[in-house]
Amino acid sequence: GLVISVPSGVSQNLADAAARAGVRTSPLLVEPDATALTAIAGLVDSGAVRVEVERTFPLEEAAEAHRQGETNRTRGKLVLTTTD
Repeated sequence: GLVISVPSGVSQNLADAAARAGVRTSPLLVEPDATALTAIAGLVDSGAVRVEVERTFPLEEAAEAHRQGETNRTRGKLVLTTTD
């Protein structure tokens, strides 16, 4: 197997646990690319790509959003909103 960690890399604890299980690890860093991001935005705008949102939280409830994310029971993205 292979664990790829995006964007922060592979922690030493994860690398050690993976090695004990016979699994390789690899970090992956993706640099922003204006052309690709514009193409992706076009796909989203056209409806070809849809983002599933599990729940939206006001920024003041960021801690609750974080707790929900830690349950590993979300099916879509958790979104923080601001009033600006």
